[in-house]
Amino acid sequence: MGHRPSDMFKALSVPTRLRIIELLKERGEVGVNEIAEELGVTPPAVSQHMKLLMEVGLVTKERRGYRVPYSVDANGLDSCLEMLTSTCCCEGRGHGHTGHGEAPGGTSCCGSGSTTHDLTSLARRAELLETELKAVRKEIAKLEKEVG
Repeated sequence: MGHRPSDMFKALSVPTRLRIIELLKERGEVGVNEIAEELGVTPPAVSQHMKLLMEVGLVTKERRGYRVPYSVDANGLDSCLEMLTSTCCCEGRGHGHTGHGEAPGGTSCCGSGSTTHDLTSLARRAELLETELKAVRKEIAKLEKEVG
């Protein structure tokens, strides 16, 4: 089921929801009460946030007896990343770009044209990729544990 990008980004525009996503990425499966306690909000408020995050495809849940742990929907987050990456001119993937960080004519797409800007962008991207790699390795270990 496809989700509208505008709905996904609207859901992520609320700081509490971003914190929920970060918590789920850090800890894996987490229940509503644990999320509420960690973030200092009420369980009903967390439930409302989780409902919306599920509707836009960023979170999943799986009932286990009385417990209903939530987890990040990796496909949903990947979809967000792909949408952002495809429109980000700094990564050279936007429309009309001739190469990394360049607009047609060789000028910087962000208008800075500086090496520092390029290094900062690359360092930030490396940091994001390392975080994602860590999450992928954690998911692989979890799946290997379940299989073996």
